[in-house]
Amino acid sequence: MGPGGTALFALGSGGCAKTGRTGGTTAPAPMFEDPNYHGSCDPEAIWNPHAAEWWVFYTARRATRTSGTYVGTPIGVAASKDLRSWRFLGYCTLNGIPGQPDMPDTHWAPGIVRDGDAFHLFATYKDNATPPWGGPGVIRHYTAPVDDLLAGWRLVGLAAFAQPDPIDASLIRIDVGFRAYYRVGGNGGIHWATSHDLVQWTNRGPCPGDVKAPAADRGFGYQEAPYVFRFHGAWWMLTDPHQGLAVYGSGDAMTWKLQGLILKEPGRRPLDGTRARHPSVAVVGDRAFLFYHVEPWRPYPTPPAEQRTVEQKRSFLQMAELRMEQGKLVCDRDAPLFLP
Repeated sequence: MGPGGTALFALGSGGCAKTGRTGGTTAPAPMFEDPNYHGSCDPEAIWNPHAAEWWVFYTARRATRTSGTYVGTPIGVAASKDLRSWRFLGYCTLNGIPGQPDMPDTHWAPGIVRDGDAFHLFATYKDNATPPWGGPGVIRHYTAPVDDLLAGWRLVGLAAFAQPDPIDASLIRIDVGFRAYYRVGGNGGIHWATSHDLVQWTNRGPCPGDVKAPAADRGFGYQEAPYVFRFHGAWWMLTDPHQGLAVYGSGDAMTWKLQGLILKEPGRRPLDGTRARHPSVAVVGDRAFLFYHVEPWRPYPTPPAEQRTVEQKRSFLQMAELRMEQGKLVCDRDAPLFLP
């Protein structure tokens, strides 16, 4: 894994790095749809070195149910050798309990980081499947060996992150330890914590800089799903304010400066015609691939959870390329995404 836990591996077969942007074939749109309840969202992309392929972990919402869409959800996995053709691997077995389309408890928003021969998964957890949201949750910490990232997850414990109701953990490796970024309930905003071993955490409070600026200064208030990664010599944070994706830059992954919003305007690709939500990024050489979910038929403002139609709740995973232009991180979701 590269800095920040993002993958730094070649595309294609034979381990040969290819970074051309005009050859090869284009990425599919949509990238993936959960085959059961058609509610794939909250992607987390990693390189699986044992399988030698990309794995995207995601929240498997139950979109085609009339009730209980956002709870009772397992963590699903889609895999690809080349970022073009994706197949469904199934749902994660967590602490010996096989994942099924309908679960008695709830897991959301996997955040994953590698440490040696093991991977660590931090997921929002609720001990029930009570609609619409299951009440306050915690973030559970699981670990699995590199050769068993579907069924080998064992519970380590609860991550001691700031309360109340922390969700959407993003993990990076930096310096001699790790950092976690996550949203705190009760309008607590985006917080961060540090650890040397992924078990003992020191809460550092709200992220400094524009991440905690007043809504009037940022142009939006609520935001969730922070995702932090390193690209072109800087640290970047993407968040989901339900208005596309907010982009922040930093030299030290501590104090953040707002760049603006991307992917708020509808795209023209199939099933990409509304705001991008909940991001993840895979850095490959000098390229950065953005994964996000889209609810193509969701209106904004949105009806309450239990009043949304099945169509309004369906979600798909999409993929686009992030680029640097004059020091800014930009993304044209309609541009052909060429892969070798």
